[in-house]
Amino acid sequence: MKILLVNDDGFQAEGIRVLESVLSSYGHEIWVSAPKTQMSGKSHAMTIGNDLEITRYDINHYHMTGTPVDCVLYAKRYEHSLFPGDPDLVVSGINHGYNLASDITYSGTCGAAREAVLCSWKAAALSSEGKDFDKCARFFADNLPLLMPFLDDKCFLNLNFPPDFNGCMKLTIPGDVRYLDEVRLIKRDGDTDVVRIDSVARKDLHVEGYLNDVEACNEGYASISAVAIGNFSYSPVFDALKGIFK
Repeated sequence: MKILLVNDDGFQAEGIRVLESVLSSYGHEIWVSAPKTQMSGKSHAMTIGNDLEITRYDINHYHMTGTPVDCVLYAKRYEHSLFPGDPDLVVSGINHGYNLASDITYSGTCGAAREAVLCSWKAAALSSEGKDFDKCARFFADNLPLLMPFLDDKCFLNLNFPPDFNGCMKLTIPGDVRYLDEVRLIKRDGDTDVVRIDSVARKDLHVEGYLNDVEACNEGYASISAVAIGNFSYSPVFDALKGIFK
């Protein structure tokens, strides 16, 4: 297969380099479109109305000064076509750290996978809390033929690997994590405050209905979730509003 790799840690990050090496060893043709620098936490941000630079550093390998979403969007829409056709699959990662639960919303890794689906490409996001990227990449490569039939234009697959990965995967739904960030004043200069998120606390909320991704990873399993792209309507409130608005 022709597989396009993207990430949010930058094109030189260990996760994406190991993933390329492993997938190449399985006979796949690898293309890369990744940020030039660290772009974690960029979610679905994209560059509109400003220039960005696209640099070819190898055959079918590019880095950009934009976001992870830019790396997918510009690869798809660029009038001079970075790649010889469409990829069979876009893989975002391997991210350095989890993208579980509510972090899916913040994640540049997941943002790139989401944009790939919006560009009509099949996509998966891979993240690892540990440093054994080779083990994670080989597990994904081994199971790729099994996973491909489940990739469509309505979702991307989100896989997360714990540091004590036991070699098995559990089907999960995304959990619910809320952050209680503390924003501290660094310095004040007249009417301007310089601030920074200094302490990050989190609260895990129980999700009814199925094993969630946080729980699975806490038990040593890799988690796999099907993350929907569309249908943002929240049924309980929508149904309640029907009695007011027609």
